[in-house]
Amino acid sequence: MVYFNCCQCGTGLRKNQVETHMRACRSRLFSCIDCQKDFKNEEYKSHVKCLTESERYESKDYVAKQNKGDVKQNAWFELEVFQNWMYFFKVLKAVESFKGSPKAKSLLQKLTDYPNVPRKKAKFFNFIRNSFRSFNLNQSQLEEIWNVIESFDKADKNTNGNNLKRKLEDSVEQDEKNEIEIKKPKDGDVNEDKSSDDFDWIEVLKKECIKHQDCSVSFEKLEKKVFKKYKKFKSNENEQNEEIVNDMEKFRKKLNKKLKKLSHLFSLTENDSNLVVKYSDANNNSIS
Repeated sequence: MVYFNCCQCGTGLRKNQVETHMRACRSRLFSCIDCQKDFKNEEYKSHVKCLTESERYESKDYVAKQNKGDVKQNAWFELEVFQNWMYFFKVLKAVESFKGSPKAKSLLQKLTDYPNVPRKKAKFFNFIRNSFRSFNLNQSQLEEIWNVIESFDKADKNTNGNNLKRKLEDSVEQDEKNEIEIKKPKDGDVNEDKSSDDFDWIEVLKKECIKHQDCSVSFEKLEKKVFKKYKKFKSNENEQNEEIVNDMEKFRKKLNKKLKKLSHLFSLTENDSNLVVKYSDANNNSIS
């Protein structure tokens, strides 16, 4: 809250009391209590924030750090000011055709000078009584002013509400499309995944290895066993898979590729000119 002193009589005033005091005292000059800056006529209305205690007592070169709370509050305040100005700009259009009392019409016009007018009825009435005491408005006049504002507020909410609803629906629809696109596999991945990942290579290879001493088996023997299971598993696949299943050479390439990918579990070593596949657990210890 910013406080002012009347330069004519020295009275201390809150910002919302300056206008009323201006009429009573006939003063046109007010100074801010904190920064001692003078404001003529209605210049005080633009003075919404003043010095902190640190800024007041530190040296001239002192630069205060703005905390995160102030940054958010300032952004919120600027948004509120903009929304209120747009809101009362629409109300002013209604004032032109307003057929109520001249006092109510005059007050409606003055409300545009205040960026923080409450939107709730009870708080709005208290704000009008405290800030515009010189108008001496009765309850019926307050109701008259409130009804004008409320009618345009509802119309504005209906228009903006429908637009917001459409924007939200479009946003949700776009998010769903993006999610589908992300989940959709690439063409190259489809063939690879469907032809190989459905088949549990790790489990099949593991079972064949642990049947033998030291979990080691010759590549040739392992190849025949796994090929047999793979062929059975893929018996109902498409023509491309059938071609791989019926071609031992192509299957051998696929098996080699899988063993390389699973090198952390299966190692390939040469023993007496024979290629041997050995299975190890996660700790690289042979399973007996």
